[in-house]
Amino acid sequence: MGIFKNFIPNFQSNFTYDFGQSIIGGVSGYLIIWFIIFLYKKFKNIEAMGFGDAKLMTAIGLFFGWQAVFFILFLSAILGLISVIPSLLNNSKDLKTQIPFGPYIVISSVIYYFTGNFLLNLIII
Repeated sequence: MGIFKNFIPNFQSNFTYDFGQSIIGGVSGYLIIWFIIFLYKKFKNIEAMGFGDAKLMTAIGLFFGWQAVFFILFLSAILGLISVIPSLLNNSKDLKTQIPFGPYIVISSVIYYFTGNFLLNLIII
């Protein structure tokens, strides 16, 4: 769907309309998550993330383009950190507790969909 939306005429939304940017976004979304998984496995011998997160970032990169991938990953990491800090302070979770990252990626994507152009212009200026 992320690639085919480029061929729909008069489809007004915040999605990227350039086929090349969609492909670069999908590849970069996958490779960034894959690189995190690879490095963490190499240094810690523990799986940091699942490949479902990589597939999700591929789809998001295909829909929004490569510019959105970095913003969405940063925002999802911030949202995940904000939601886990109370559990860490209450000692109900520790640093080795696994938390799902996919919901934060989806929430960040929705935020980007509705406010992405405004937020990117704020960052650039």
